[in-house]
Amino acid sequence: MIDAPRATDRPALTFGVAGHVDHGKTAMVRSLTGVETDRLAEEQRRGISIELGFAPVDLQTAGGDDVRVGLVDMPGHERFVRRMIAGAVGIDAVLLVVAADEGVMPQAREHLAICELLGVQRGVIVLNKVDLLGDDPDLLDLLELELGELGRGTFLEGAPVLRFSSRTPDALLPGLRAGLGALAEDVLALRDAGGLQLRPFRLPVDRAFTLRGRGTIVTGTAAAGSIREGESLRAAPGERRYRVRGIERHGVAVSAFDAPGRVALNLAAAEQGDLGPGTVLCAERGVVVSDRLDVWLAGLPWAPAPIARRNRLALHVGTARVGAAIVPLDREALAPGEQAPAQLHLDEPVAVAPGERFVLRGSHDDPRHGRTVAGGRILLTRTARHRLDDPEVLAALEAIALGTDEQAVVAAVGLAGIGGLDEAGLADRLPLPPPRLQKVLAREVGRGRLRRLGTPGRYLVPEATAALEQRALAACSACHQAAPERAGVDRAEIARRIGDWLDASMIQAVLDGQLRRGELVEAESGVALAGFRPHRVAARDEVLRGLREVLRRGRWTPPIGDALRVEVGERAAVDPLGGDELRLALDAETESGRAIRVTQDFYLDSDAAVALFRAVLDGFAERDGFSTGELKDALGVTRKHLIPLAELLDARRLTVRDPSGQRRLRARALQAHRDGDDVATQLLVPKS
Repeated sequence: MIDAPRATDRPALTFGVAGHVDHGKTAMVRSLTGVETDRLAEEQRRGISIELGFAPVDLQTAGGDDVRVGLVDMPGHERFVRRMIAGAVGIDAVLLVVAADEGVMPQAREHLAICELLGVQRGVIVLNKVDLLGDDPDLLDLLELELGELGRGTFLEGAPVLRFSSRTPDALLPGLRAGLGALAEDVLALRDAGGLQLRPFRLPVDRAFTLRGRGTIVTGTAAAGSIREGESLRAAPGERRYRVRGIERHGVAVSAFDAPGRVALNLAAAEQGDLGPGTVLCAERGVVVSDRLDVWLAGLPWAPAPIARRNRLALHVGTARVGAAIVPLDREALAPGEQAPAQLHLDEPVAVAPGERFVLRGSHDDPRHGRTVAGGRILLTRTARHRLDDPEVLAALEAIALGTDEQAVVAAVGLAGIGGLDEAGLADRLPLPPPRLQKVLAREVGRGRLRRLGTPGRYLVPEATAALEQRALAACSACHQAAPERAGVDRAEIARRIGDWLDASMIQAVLDGQLRRGELVEAESGVALAGFRPHRVAARDEVLRGLREVLRRGRWTPPIGDALRVEVGERAAVDPLGGDELRLALDAETESGRAIRVTQDFYLDSDAAVALFRAVLDGFAERDGFSTGELKDALGVTRKHLIPLAELLDARRLTVRDPSGQRRLRARALQAHRDGDDVATQLLVPKS
């Protein structure tokens, strides 16, 4: 990066320069810009481009507006198609270069197919090296007809053919510049930069290098969002973050950058080796790292063979390349020229964005190695493994691929099932700017096609909401059957039975709705099915006897919780003793007065409780107050039992605790004790 004045606000575009090897792309860029894009010594020695080259050019539209265009000179050799794909990511238009002396060659066709698969919609064809044909206008006209056939059925159908030669640039350069200016005007008229800038920043890195005194620089074509000096970006895959300490757009230093377009970032504390092609620099939620993708797959008409289920190909997405198993979801094999929903199972996770375009080429273990065979668009970045030929999944993926924004949102939510999706989850799955997504969600909730549950809110389709409500009723019914003596069911228990992985606030919203409709009613400690009546079930005698023995022996320090269940089971010779059966026995003992409940899982034998109350009365009758530590010494218990026992004394109104933590005997209880009343026995009955 170099020091330079701050950039103006003039528009900036990115054009790719594609075509067969040795068709004069680099020489044409040099004539347009004065920049030699073949930087490597090997490139200059061999006379072919190996790496991507970049050069800015200032153009003027037909309307007289100035525009700066970044040209991406793409390698034309078939061995370097991976780099060509990386350079084509995010470009606004393409210059497809064909040499007049050779005509249309294989890489020109492949480059055109790749650009179409990546969603490029505008471009021109440059008939280069026209000087080699001398003064034969008829032959040039025939070549232009051939180029028209090349573009037929693609985004280049009807595109202008611009003639050029770097050997005689003076005569032809004005026409080339005018044609590119017209292309720039066409692109600007259709560009929706505003929508892209509303999405999180995303930059697939195509080059990383180090400059002395500056540190690590990364370049790429930013696909979305905005970035400013001082902000930080995540390098995905991974979680490392880097602060942006410098930004350059088309050779000019700027303090901020709005996508789309070419950009160079100077990153603080970054290492060149950590940020090569395949890395995506993004805002917090700019991309999703995944090894399984739902896609809309399009086979090229001239692909050599169908793509059968589990065929392995090389996936090119952003600037990454990774092996993938291809699974067409609605057919055994995708024939050349066909389109269908599919799932890609990747060898390793990649950083991708919803709606991103990709290319599939033959892999090393595929006979089509070195050929582009298909491509398409990512539909869902976070997805489950689907059943094959599932009509619901196929309909949903088709709606996401081909439907309206509203249909895509409803379909994505439907695939999430009873778990639903929140707004952030939808933003990770669908390429909609936040304002647009919010409007769609509000509209579909108003139409009844979506339901919003919980806080801050998850969206479900009505069918999933109904299924969740049925699960809630079934869970409540199961709890009634397991514990028919209980009047109510704890809400948390219902949520646990439905699924711990579900958002708890969503379950509570479902239960609240069922209470309003009368399907459930409020009950002790929770909710109950409408019409449910509890009925007691007697505990087994051996369990009751075992419980009494354990509590009596435990005195003031009996086992608590699960330890009580285990010990009672051993005493009763019941293995295993279920928690529900122990609860029956505890309820029976407390109702009969043979035990009292201290906490949810802590019970005392009644005789032990009376002895406790008497010990406190006798021990502290002559004291104005006592600490918790003094109570511990008097009772001889551990802290696990001490705190619940101290709170029991307060609850039964024997003691009162002041703000300093000191306790004292209540005056009324103390006076009754001094008068000879059996206060300890009276305290077995809780005060109302």
